[in-house]
Parts: sequence; C-alpha cells; structure tokens
Amino acid sequence: MAKLAKPAVVRIDVVTCDARWMGSGFVVGDHLVMTANHVAAGASAITLQYAEGVTRARVVGLDPKTDSALLRTDDPITDKALPLARALPDLGESVGVLGFPLQTYELRFTEGSVSGLHEPVSYDGGPEIDAMVTDSAINGGNSGGPVLDSKGEVIGLVSGHRLWVTGDRSPEPAQGQGYLIPGPDLATNLDRWRSQPDQPLADCGDPYDAAGAERTIDVNVASDDRVAPDIARSLLVHGEAINTGNYDAAWQVFTPRMQRRLQSVGSWSAGLGTSYWKGISIQKVTGAADDAKVVRTILRTEQSAENGHDGQTCSVWVIDYGMVRVAGAWLINSAKSPSGPPTAC
Repeated sequence: MAKLAKPAVVRIDVVTCDARWMGSGFVVGDHLVMTANHVAAGASAITLQYAEGVTRARVVGLDPKTDSALLRTDDPITDKALPLARALPDLGESVGVLGFPLQTYELRFTEGSVSGLHEPVSYDGGPEIDAMVTDSAINGGNSGGPVLDSKGEVIGLVSGHRLWVTGDRSPEPAQGQGYLIPGPDLATNLDRWRSQPDQPLADCGDPYDAAGAERTIDVNVASDDRVAPDIARSLLVHGEAINTGNYDAAWQVFTPRMQRRLQSVGSWSAGLGTSYWKGISIQKVTGAADDAKVVRTILRTEQSAENGHDGQTCSVWVIDYGMVRVAGAWLINSAKSPSGPPTAC
C-alpha cells in the first residue's frame, strides 16, 4: 500500500501574507494535487516537495465545508494518481495514513482503523463538517494527506484531530480521535473542480505586482546529492516570501544564529522592497554531516538600479549557503559570496 502510493504523496509549504506553515497532499490527476482547505487557504505562495524535486502550485478550488482543496502544479509529479473511493468504508476497516507530520522531510506511514463514519466537527467556529474518525496516529503536518484502504484507494483526507481539555491544563490531542474527510466528498469536489481555472493567490502588496512583473522563480537542481531537493525547497520558500513582501515568513528560514547576526527583520529587509528573486540553481552540496551542508548556488535577482550593485537592475550571484537541519527543516545558517560582488545578467 505505502510503497505504491509513496510517489504520489507530497509535502506542501505555504506562505501567507503573515505566516508560514506546512501540510501534506496527494496527486489525483495530471498536475493536480488534493490537500486540506485549511492548508491552502490564504496562500500567497505554495511549494511542493516530491520524490524528484520541488515545484510550485496554485489553488484551483477551496471548500471549507469539506475542508478540502485542489492545487494545480507547474510540473508533473507522477502519472500514477491515487484513486478516490466513491463509497464510505466499513466501520473497523484497516487503513494507512501517509504524510509529513511534525515538519519532517521524510514521508511517514501509520496504521489504524476506521472507528467512526459520521462525526460532526467544527474548527474555530467554522462550518460543521461531517467527518469520519480514525484511531491512526495523526500529528500536525499530516493535514491534507491521504488515508488508504487495503486496495490503495483514498478513503479519506486527514483534516485534524480532537483536542481534550481537563481542568486548567492546556488542550491536548485526544488519543484515537483523528478526523477524515470522506472519499466520496473528495471525489465530488474533484469532479467539479478539475476543469476550473486557477484562483489568484493572496496579494501581499508586492511592489513588483504593481509594476506588472512576474513572481515566478526558476529552480534548477544540478547537484545529485540526496538532500539537494530538500534544500532547494527551503531556499525557494525563502525567495517566494521575499518576492511577496512577506519578510516575516522569509525570516523564519534563517536559523536563530543567523537571525542574531542580521539583528532584526526590519534591518535585514531594508532595501528589499525592490529586490526580486528570478532564478536559483543548486550547483553543489558538500559536507559529511547529515544535518549540516554548504550549498553552492547561483542566484539571479532583479532590483532597482538604486539598490543594485554598480547600478545593476539584474544581477547574478554566486552564493555559498551554510544550511543546517533544525527540527526537520533546512534553514539558512550563513551566506557568503566566494566570487565577490555579483555580475550583471
């Protein structure tokens, strides 16, 4: 079950105008990925990590009543889309959950069963959802991931889990109370969304938008190091956040050590209002440690002549990023330009 489905399950990183989070998703068609509504809602930039690398995505459909969403990707991920179940499973049926819990970059699998078929659920005063219940282990980051039966069909999408409050203690996850969006609801949404045009992503006031410029970042991974795609994804999230003017989200891709060196979001981002990432290429990854790497990159930027080196409006930088893995995420710990100032494009 897990082996066959693995190529179709993706990690999703979302940048909004004031935050950043991650979730899971799965391929349901050509360039189409399904995830949870609460993962994709409000996105100003969406990047997906899959077995072969990273790609960007746009929102096609959102439905808070079934906590589901459909994304369209720039690049094809796999030609083996996961089939959606058109009927509810049996109570007690064995299932497997695939996803990226707790910000891990490694796909995780847990087993359980369907312990309930109809549970009214509402998140933070939102619409009531008719959810299934599973006793499978579910954590933050699993949201949007597929729940499979023994035939490999998606019987549900991970939506959330119940919190339990006792006395004055903080809420804790209730054991064995994970909520799933039923497969038939997902199939209905896919049928009505499949041919819809993309929805616009959130506009965070990027000055390049006002000038009619494109926010697309071209990504190339030339290194065959196994962590190169993961690192490229983190740098892409960083660049997408800069391009949308979401400097708080971009700041989160720095390690605490790097943040101390840069002093504050305000001081670091001063002058970035006219700077824009256009392309990044991962040339070489070095370092023996599993959680610390030096990454030789070629970065192409556009900016106003006032903020560009020697008046450049398009610059090519050679940058060695020191990247470290913290709690599963690759973060920027240092940045050096071994070749000196950038050259003009």
